[in-house]
Amino acid sequence: MAQGTGGRIKGTNTIVFTKEEEIPKERQKYCTYGKFVCDVKPTKAEPNRTRLTVGGDRINYPNDCRTPTADMLLVKLLFNSVISTKGAKFMTGDIKNFYLNTPLTRYEYVRLKLSDIPEEVIQEYNLREKASADGTVYIEIWKGMHELPQAGLLAQQLLEKRLEKHRYKQSKLIPGFLTHKWRPIQFSLMVDDFGVKYQGK
Repeated sequence: MAQGTGGRIKGTNTIVFTKEEEIPKERQKYCTYGKFVCDVKPTKAEPNRTRLTVGGDRINYPNDCRTPTADMLLVKLLFNSVISTKGAKFMTGDIKNFYLNTPLTRYEYVRLKLSDIPEEVIQEYNLREKASADGTVYIEIWKGMHELPQAGLLAQQLLEKRLEKHRYKQSKLIPGFLTHKWRPIQFSLMVDDFGVKYQGK
């Protein structure tokens, strides 16, 4: 999530390690905690998963961050529409890491204990020099991360902007329902997951 490790792990520039004094004064009291979540997903190429999430309950985001996504009723209607339309087909799609690579409109801040970070990472980023006296390391978040309240909305807004360039438009009445201007394509959208009705190839 940072700038890579040891030349073998490529970074995504999602986070940058920083010092406490480099965090803007007005933001220091809203610095949230980080939590490591481990999981096993046997169907994935790399089944053993570890991810860093942030304490979204401590984020003081000033704007509305509700994400208008498709609901179950829309998905069921889309399924019925596929069954009822001659020659129609259905597929699903997922944009890998789109949610996690969406730039934030303002940076957020997280604190971690130095003891929770692998030694290789500590040395790569000189974290002992950046850590505070009590062994706390501070992180500036540049892109979307799990549990950030605004991450879903920002990802969807960016995706809608990119889809509009290819003549896809979201319905003004039904959140999460998009259609193409002239192709027989309709889909439901939940952040970066698609359920697509299409005809032809």
